[in-house]
Amino acid sequence: MTAPGQEKSPNTFLLVLLLAGTLGGALALVERSLEGRIANHARSRLRAAVLDVVPGGHDSQAVDLAGQPAYRVIDNRQQTVGWAVPATTTGFADRLELMIGLSADGQRITGLLVLESKETPGLGDRIRDPQFTGQFVGQPADAALQAVKPGGSAEFPIQAVTGATISSRAVTDGVRETLRRVRAAIQSAAESAPASPDAREPTP
Repeated sequence: MTAPGQEKSPNTFLLVLLLAGTLGGALALVERSLEGRIANHARSRLRAAVLDVVPGGHDSQAVDLAGQPAYRVIDNRQQTVGWAVPATTTGFADRLELMIGLSADGQRITGLLVLESKETPGLGDRIRDPQFTGQFVGQPADAALQAVKPGGSAEFPIQAVTGATISSRAVTDGVRETLRRVRAAIQSAAESAPASPDAREPTP
């Protein structure tokens, strides 16, 4: 034991430094491991979302459509069965992350997922429900989609979730505006990409 007023042995300091370095290295390894797992989980989740919004898809390839990141969805013969386009919009509480599916020719919406939402649980967060997102399936990609309240009307209506009109409108506007920006690029890409003979347009 070190007597009062006596300096600690240099060995003590070396031991402290060694332990600190060892602990720091261990923490860094854990952090890198967690980062890797999180990244792998995010990639798996994204891949699942892409294939979810385009029926018949087996795999996907990242593409750039007029500056918009997107995915060409292919079957097991490498034929195009559709396209998946990420979209971001602002809801009632925070940002909303969407994934929009399109047919092989880019003419019809084949699916929609709300990937990220911080809307009010049990209210605005119901925009995730298939009862709401299913309304987009089969709609023309160039349709002027409009969220309407119960009893409301529009040329291409999307019935808003009761009590969550702002969230519903945010999703609808996000889909419409994203497709407006990329529609021509998708159709151009669709003309040059081999389409699967099994790809079918959904019916409204």
